[in-house]
Amino acid sequence: MSRPPAGAAPAGSAAPAGGAGDWLLFPAFRALELTMAMPEIRPLRIFSVRWPLWQVEVQATFEDSQPFDVVDHYLLRGVVEGRLQTQDELARFFGLSGSLVARGIEHLLHIGHLQRDGRDAGVLWPTELGGASVRDGVRYVLKESRQLLLFDAFTHRPFPRAYYDGSVRIVPDGEGNPGDRRDRFRPLTSPRPFEFDDAVRAVGSRPDRDRFNVPRRLRNLHPVSNAPAWLPAHLVLADGATVLAFTQAAQDRDRFLEELCRHAPQVVHTLVGERGAEPRQIWVEWLRAQGLGQAVLTNLPNGVWRATLPSQTFGPAARQPYYRLGSFQVKDTYFLQLWCDDEQTRATAVRSRALAISRRYGLGRAEFEDSVATVANLLEVLVPTFDELLEYAAESGTPAQLRALEALR
Repeated sequence: MSRPPAGAAPAGSAAPAGGAGDWLLFPAFRALELTMAMPEIRPLRIFSVRWPLWQVEVQATFEDSQPFDVVDHYLLRGVVEGRLQTQDELARFFGLSGSLVARGIEHLLHIGHLQRDGRDAGVLWPTELGGASVRDGVRYVLKESRQLLLFDAFTHRPFPRAYYDGSVRIVPDGEGNPGDRRDRFRPLTSPRPFEFDDAVRAVGSRPDRDRFNVPRRLRNLHPVSNAPAWLPAHLVLADGATVLAFTQAAQDRDRFLEELCRHAPQVVHTLVGERGAEPRQIWVEWLRAQGLGQAVLTNLPNGVWRATLPSQTFGPAARQPYYRLGSFQVKDTYFLQLWCDDEQTRATAVRSRALAISRRYGLGRAEFEDSVATVANLLEVLVPTFDELLEYAAESGTPAQLRALEALR
């Protein structure tokens, strides 16, 4: 039994718009934009956390299929199908020399296809593996395999296959990286001891175990090593103690992590009970420090703090780039939406962001249009047509952006 090491949460760390650096490619502002697209949700705060988990290396066996040697195949069939049980019977039936049959039997014993009778060593019986090999016409050989599995530190549930994708950053506990920003992620800790054998046995016996990075052909799983690690995540705390989770493992909400939150009430209690500074004071000071003291600060009916700025504040050469308009700044678990009342400025910001969206790797037309519609709804303007975006791209004078957009036709 082991426990993930506890850590101290950083005090008052502020995340820049766009997220917390190399440790999480899914930025905080994106999590908030997706949350704002849910009218039934009233977001209150956002926490960038280190979700604790265990990386467990397991050893297992599997049946490797290989072509049969001719003699081995016939000898095994003689035992399985012909009910021949001794070396002499096999030699007489196939007309082979005793030495050749003896070598074949020893090999079939070695690879687990035959076994000797416990009372009479001269009597041979097929094993389950040998019977399956005859049935399927291939030589199955048991081999060992190593597999890495991930388990939640709170519930000890296995993580689904999506978390094993190369794009999902699982950070080993204690890993250092000079200049990184992971201090922006506050650690969550679980005091529950982790029974590695029980957890591995449970996932190995599941009928759907392939969903959890355990291929069906693996047998006899047992842990050989383990190490604490953590998953970078954004948890949005909403009214009613609702928690929305966002990680690299999901395109939008991370439903699996949200389910873990429901089964780990101590996490929600920690978030709800955390006291922060007064939001208005946080944003008054931040706006002043950014040279945006002219902003009109309001608390909207949905609980969101908004700073309304003049239209000239936004633009390619202005104090704030277009992608910041309508998006969010995060500080001390609170968030602020930068806004402009000028509808034309907001419409231009949507077009500018659409060009950036079009350059995402592997993006399809439908996904592109959905993303642009989400941004347009966030900025409360009409969704631009594809032709309007092409015209804007041509006027922008950036050939690469125009080519990226045309590739989505």
